[in-house]
Amino acid sequence: MKNLILGVVKGYGWDILEPFVTSAAKNCPSAEIVLFVDDISDFTREQLISAGVLLGTFPDELKSGVPNNTRWKIFADFLKIYDAAYEQIFITDTCDVIFQGDVFAPFKNFQSYLGLATEADVIGGRNENYSWLVDCFGAASDNLIGKKIICDGTIIGTTNEMKIFADTMWEVLSSVERRVNFRIHDQAVANYIIYENFLPVKNLIEIDVDGEIFTMGLTKDFSIIGDKILRGGRVPAVVHQYNRHNDAINFVDAIYHDKNFKVGYRFADMRSVIEQATCLLFAEKIGDAAKLFMKNFLCTRDFSDCVKALLRFWNVVMRNPLSPASELMELSAQTALKSVKNFSAANWDEICILLNRAQESRHPIDPELKNYVVTRLIKLAGEKFSANEREQYLSCLEMIILVEGGRVEWLRN
Repeated sequence: MKNLILGVVKGYGWDILEPFVTSAAKNCPSAEIVLFVDDISDFTREQLISAGVLLGTFPDELKSGVPNNTRWKIFADFLKIYDAAYEQIFITDTCDVIFQGDVFAPFKNFQSYLGLATEADVIGGRNENYSWLVDCFGAASDNLIGKKIICDGTIIGTTNEMKIFADTMWEVLSSVERRVNFRIHDQAVANYIIYENFLPVKNLIEIDVDGEIFTMGLTKDFSIIGDKILRGGRVPAVVHQYNRHNDAINFVDAIYHDKNFKVGYRFADMRSVIEQATCLLFAEKIGDAAKLFMKNFLCTRDFSDCVKALLRFWNVVMRNPLSPASELMELSAQTALKSVKNFSAANWDEICILLNRAQESRHPIDPELKNYVVTRLIKLAGEKFSANEREQYLSCLEMIILVEGGRVEWLRN
């Protein structure tokens, strides 16, 4: 019987998904990969299909929700229909996971189990997990202080147990969301239902950071040797949250992207073009990337649907040595961003990080974009937002070091 790797993709391009997909296909030969997708380009869709991934679509009623929460409804509904087709199931994040071995092999003799990957810290430590729990469950969260953090971004188990987990997650998530009026975190719900025994599964297996699933976000204790990430001298089958460490990001980019990537010019939408150009950058074909990007850039004025792809493109091109072609692409990406009318808070964060990085590395910066960012952030910081949102905008101002510290403090006070 087959195994299943199950995940969701919302807004990611092939340049982000390639390490996940190609490493899973190589290292888990007994597994089918099923991804439910929304807001992806034509290029990325074709690449996923070519790689053998089976695609599902987000139900319309769930598209506006937070993907990390609504995915549990998607998974629960899928498993009700297709549970008999699979033996073991690995539910996983997609943008920050690579496979270095067959994650199913160590658990093949386990009966009726659910494997829970833990992180390198405890609830109530120097992380956000306790505050997430308080948002959802109030004072009852104190019962979980000091317990290991369970990461619900990577869960493995037998089919029936995974069905129970997905059903319970969605039931509790829905209940909490009806009760509170702000975004909640599914990881808080996962920890609560497991530690408070809401989950009717008897055989729960802990997979700590030294085990087959290495959740690396909260630790720097790892090494990179050859083409593998190691923890404690051993090679874990799955590495999760590698995007929290720059050296791990650079390693994944170097190892898991196709160096022979070539472009077909049949994709007309700008987002597909940008994602293809990014793949060319990973293949170190900077001249080809510039030619492809500029050929389409010059006849396009609306980049509103391409913000994530543009920011990713700017980030990747900046990692390459400065050259006339890379400078052209960096300034073109910045020019494109000036045409975008609205940015999310996460977009502002990334723009400021990129501006700061460009200043530190003496890469080109469009002065009009810089002035626009500062002016807009000062305006946002002075408007009526929640305290957290206002502080975020002020922190963005400090991050890019474009106004004097006294001005930022004046706005704060």
